[in-house]
Amino acid sequence: MVALIVKTMEMNELLPKEVWQMSDVTIKIGEYMSNPTVEGYDCLVRKLSEKLYGKHYSEESAMRDVFKIHYTDANGKECHGPHWTLEQVESVTAGKHFPDGTTKYDKFVAYNAFYADLCKVLPEEHILKAAYAVWFADEDWKGEGKIWEYMSINK
Repeated sequence: MVALIVKTMEMNELLPKEVWQMSDVTIKIGEYMSNPTVEGYDCLVRKLSEKLYGKHYSEESAMRDVFKIHYTDANGKECHGPHWTLEQVESVTAGKHFPDGTTKYDKFVAYNAFYADLCKVLPEEHILKAAYAVWFADEDWKGEGKIWEYMSINK
C-alpha cells in the first residue's frame, strides 16, 4: 500500500524525488512497511511533512495534531480537538511579531495545545498571553519550530 502511495506521489510530482532519496525518510518507509501501525504511519507522515515544510505546520499536519489533543476543562468536561478555530487564533494574534517562517497553522496548534494544558488553572486571556511568550517569544530558544518539536516528542 505505502509503495503504491509513494509511486503515485512521485509520478504526480507531489513530492520531489529528492525527498524519497533521503535516508531517514527511506528508513521510516521501510519501518512502516515491515510493521504497519497507526503510530508508524503518523511517524512517516510527520517525517515527510518536516522534509517538505521544515519544522512548521501545513494545514494537513496541523489538523492531524490538533484533532489528537484531548484534555479536561476547568468544569471537568472531557474535550477533544481545538478550543479555538484557525480564524479565532488569527484574530487574537493579529499585529504580533512572530519568528520568520511561522505559519498560521503553527499558531493554531500552539495556542490550542497551550489551552489544553492550562485551561484548568488559567483564564483564557492569560493563556493567550502566555502561549505567545512560551511558543513564539522565547529568547533562549535557538531552534526553529518550537511547537513542531514539542508535538513531535509529545506523541
